[in-house]
Amino acid sequence: MSGSIVFTDFDGTYIKGDSYFRSLLFFSGYKKFLRSLPDLIFIVIEYYFKFITRDEAKKRSFELIYKGMSIGEISEKLESFNRQLHIFPKVKAKIDSFRKLGCKIIVVTASPDIYMDYISKKLRFDGCICTETEKEHGILTGRLKRKNCNYSEKVIRIKESEFYDLESRIISFGNSMGDEQMFRLSSEFYFVDKAGNVKKGKTPW
Repeated sequence: MSGSIVFTDFDGTYIKGDSYFRSLLFFSGYKKFLRSLPDLIFIVIEYYFKFITRDEAKKRSFELIYKGMSIGEISEKLESFNRQLHIFPKVKAKIDSFRKLGCKIIVVTASPDIYMDYISKKLRFDGCICTETEKEHGILTGRLKRKNCNYSEKVIRIKESEFYDLESRIISFGNSMGDEQMFRLSSEFYFVDKAGNVKKGKTPW
């Protein structure tokens, strides 16, 4: 299977839960997070009642927490953040089986590059496609460079990447409708449920 490539989602697929919302508290610290909490709750309410899109909620929450934070501040906490992530054993075992067959493993996620670039290397992924953030002189501006890397944007980013090859057999892993378009791009896909069980070619929707 050396001509095959695996594209896997991260949050809720490779790890349990959502690393992005966890990161808001972890990297900001309790004081800043508590100061920002009323605004964060308002953003969540607006998203819940569909006044704003998921992408808009992501942009606003990212700006609220990360604007003005230095990459150095984040770098100091990356290893601690990585250690608290819970990897699904069954998913890891299945993906590792493809790795042993010679497949390249690429993580494709809506989570931001400020920690995903580091984590993808620690977890031995062969590449990382994620939400890109804007920095100026080592400081986060609070803006995203382009769209949140989810839904159809995942496929756009995959096809733009150095990892995409029309002649390769594509295998994908995901846990939500945000991965549906990635599944459609694949010749073989695996759905991961909330308990970390892997189901080949089946989704609950």
